[in-house]
Amino acid sequence: MSSNKKRRLEGLETPKSMSAISALTARRREAAGAATPTPTNNASPEVDDKPIISTTNFYSPLQKAGSKGGPHATPSKSTPKPPPQQRGSESHAARLKSVDASSDGLVNAASESTDSSQKIIQYSSFRPTKRNHRIKVGGVVELRLEQSERFLVLGSFGIRVLRGEVTIAGACLRPSDTIQWVHAPHCHAVPVLRSAENTGLELHPDSNARGLRQLGRLSPLFRKMWNEPSDVPSGKRSAKEATFQILYTSEDAPKRCIIQDLASPPEWNKKLASLVSAARKKPAISTLSAKGVVVLDLDPGQPEYAPAGTLSLVHITQPNLSSPFIHPGVNDSTYKVVRCHALASVTPAMDPELYLACAADLFDTYSKTLQDVPIIVNTPGWILGTGLDLLSEVIGQVAPDEVLYMSEDGPFETVDTLRGVTKSTLFELPSQQSEFTSRTAAHLRAMQTMSYFHLDEPSAGLSDSSEIVPRMRWNPTPLSAKPPFLIRYSSPQPGIRCFLSYDYQAPPELLADAVNGMVLAAVEIEDPKAFGDLEPGRSLAKAMDTMEVDTKAKIGPRPVLPTTPEGLPFIPNYNDVALDPRYSRTIGLVLLRGIDTKTKTLQLLTPISSDVIKDIKSKDRDIVLVHGKFDAPSWAYTEDLYEQAGNDEGTDEWLDITDEDTDDDDSNAEPEDVEKVSDLTAIPWVEVLKGNEKRPVGSRVWRVRRDLGRNAGD
Repeated sequence: MSSNKKRRLEGLETPKSMSAISALTARRREAAGAATPTPTNNASPEVDDKPIISTTNFYSPLQKAGSKGGPHATPSKSTPKPPPQQRGSESHAARLKSVDASSDGLVNAASESTDSSQKIIQYSSFRPTKRNHRIKVGGVVELRLEQSERFLVLGSFGIRVLRGEVTIAGACLRPSDTIQWVHAPHCHAVPVLRSAENTGLELHPDSNARGLRQLGRLSPLFRKMWNEPSDVPSGKRSAKEATFQILYTSEDAPKRCIIQDLASPPEWNKKLASLVSAARKKPAISTLSAKGVVVLDLDPGQPEYAPAGTLSLVHITQPNLSSPFIHPGVNDSTYKVVRCHALASVTPAMDPELYLACAADLFDTYSKTLQDVPIIVNTPGWILGTGLDLLSEVIGQVAPDEVLYMSEDGPFETVDTLRGVTKSTLFELPSQQSEFTSRTAAHLRAMQTMSYFHLDEPSAGLSDSSEIVPRMRWNPTPLSAKPPFLIRYSSPQPGIRCFLSYDYQAPPELLADAVNGMVLAAVEIEDPKAFGDLEPGRSLAKAMDTMEVDTKAKIGPRPVLPTTPEGLPFIPNYNDVALDPRYSRTIGLVLLRGIDTKTKTLQLLTPISSDVIKDIKSKDRDIVLVHGKFDAPSWAYTEDLYEQAGNDEGTDEWLDITDEDTDDDDSNAEPEDVEKVSDLTAIPWVEVLKGNEKRPVGSRVWRVRRDLGRNAGD
């Protein structure tokens, strides 16, 4: 890394943006001017030519942790560490003075720069004392706050208010025996707890957090996002460790992480208050807190309560105090998935007609069963072209009382179109984008799907049962070690009806390879009308020029379907026709682990309860496995690899975002020590390549440099 770029990252120079040609001209002019030295006072001639020496860059906290001698190098134990009181007592003016001195060109050692330039951020408005903080039996923390306070809690915990009032993520909690459970990882914004005067509350450790955190043994996506102590080796962790931590200052946060508190702009708060006030004035929904709220989630790429690639209607009865991957789609005590449809894609662009049909059916279900409950419609962020047309159609179908557009910067065409289709008022609110993030949208979808398939012993799936189920638990065992469901596909009474492909129909001889190891949607056929033009009896009757088969009979032999060489029944879908959502529903997702052609059985991994499948079969209904464009479950293929590597909870590795143009970018490095893995031949779909093995010359990613002309003339 050049010294010039080091200065730019450390904030010592703030050059104006210019084109590459202008930058090259400026560098040549600077080189020509440097030929005539200018005398300076109180400085040696070497000061101007000597680069600033610094190993710490406080303005790039997301650099790779693996770089030796980098900003994340762990200090030696012999280095004396000043007590927190001394570091916190440094005045703000002194810190500003040290920054000004460094900007004047003074060269400081790395240790001095660390002590003077690091800024301590206050996350909480109080400090623990014997009067306001007490630890009870079982790790329960009791807080007695006389004044109105705010504080952050990182990790998994439960809140029970003893007296007073506590607000978190917009939810107001009052004294009750009910414990509200919160999962607050720092890969998302951490919710802020605000207390009223004379408030008492208890923070309970979460016994279910252990299984969720141990998913880090199987994937780096679940690593380094909780309150893990950085000074404890990964192999010496105890199951009795605290599942949460109160963050008073930035020194209490885990090392090498970005803490962002969940903040709501004033415009949002004002609008939300007006919406709640308007809802309470309506007689049908005056008991807002008792009936909850319905969410019509029409975003298949980033759903809140269902797996990615699906649209859902969810009835929520308790505050949402956790990240989406905590509630990935199986009924919980806080919400119920009323109805769900599989789009089999993370974007509605694959089949816009199916997207609108699913949205219409979900809203029709709401109108028939939950019309007295307020509804919130969540739409995708695709607001241009076809996305804008779909959004306009949804607004026309739902006819909402108010439409909130989360941007004040246009585009003008989008805002103008929305104003034309909304029959009510359109409100533009400021957007709130995250400055730093350690997970991309694809990462979060993979985490949500992985969390879904690792749910442990669910008592109900996406069913119509109104039974309140217990809290979710996670099984950190690799999926390859879990016993699968064995479903017969070729018998007088098969467990599934057939396979159906959306968007692309593979040839029959390739269908088994196309679906093996992939995520599929399990769809219940509530009425044979769901097949529409795909109706087996009708299509076969037309093909054979014979009488149509009566497929409306609930009991009786099904029409014969074509099969693959392995005997898998499938419906040819060369015209890309989808199942009618009015007569079908998605009960969950399955992962096809393998196909046993000798016994004619499918090995399925799914959190769907066996009771749900038995209930469907008792009604003499069929189940169709839909194959589309779900994200490939690559995380499932490498779980054994990470498990055998032996990194408990992945505490020795980090998932960071770096600047691709810097020398610290080692994204092409090997992710793990594959030498620790004893046998790789038993892992399907996985091949470990070391270095440039089996890689042609020039196969590395080509990156466009953004510093053209920066070093010209040196």
